[in-house]
Amino acid sequence: MEIIEVNNLENDIDGCYNDLLSSKKQFKFIKYDGKCYAITKEKSIIPIDDVDKFLNGFKDDIYYKTILLNETPYINEDDLNLYYSYIEKYKEVLTAKKYNDKYYFGCVAIKTDNGFITTIRGKEDLNDFTIVKSVDHDKHIIYVYNKKATLNAPLIDYLFKNANVKAMVHLHEMKDNNLPILEYAIPGTVRDSKRRIRTSFNIKYHGAVYLFDRKGNIL
Repeated sequence: MEIIEVNNLENDIDGCYNDLLSSKKQFKFIKYDGKCYAITKEKSIIPIDDVDKFLNGFKDDIYYKTILLNETPYINEDDLNLYYSYIEKYKEVLTAKKYNDKYYFGCVAIKTDNGFITTIRGKEDLNDFTIVKSVDHDKHIIYVYNKKATLNAPLIDYLFKNANVKAMVHLHEMKDNNLPILEYAIPGTVRDSKRRIRTSFNIKYHGAVYLFDRKGNIL
């Protein structure tokens, strides 16, 4: 496994990250000041002691796949307006950084009667959205209208099984010291999606996940 040595973790990280996206691999390994790190596709930077051991922890991961539906979904205007209200509320944080000079990370989702509204994958415009009809957690399939949803779609679906949750906001690279911290897993995998928690939380090296009830209160 190739490990690239860098002279400056902040200044050299963008080039390494762009190389990772071009390679279509899940991780790229770098070495800085004698310490090894893994860069992920969502630009998490994870310190590691043993590359082989680290990779073995992910080799059995199961990934969800997307099936696009050729149907026109019903969109409840109140739900769509609620979606945009959360986008507007957290817009400054969601757009604070562009990745690969192109994409915004983080996501917003609103539970509806026919699935949920959420941000698209590889988003360049926060006004764009898609609707996830359902997620089959046994066959690991996401059924979605119009465009592929955020990689966090299976996680969102799992969190929306909590009847108290109406909305979800994920702020990338943000940590809330008031929330519990769950272990990192690759977004879009079973291990990342089946989180057994009913309140807001952090994912280590990834960011904060806020859950809201119908009145907008953080759970």
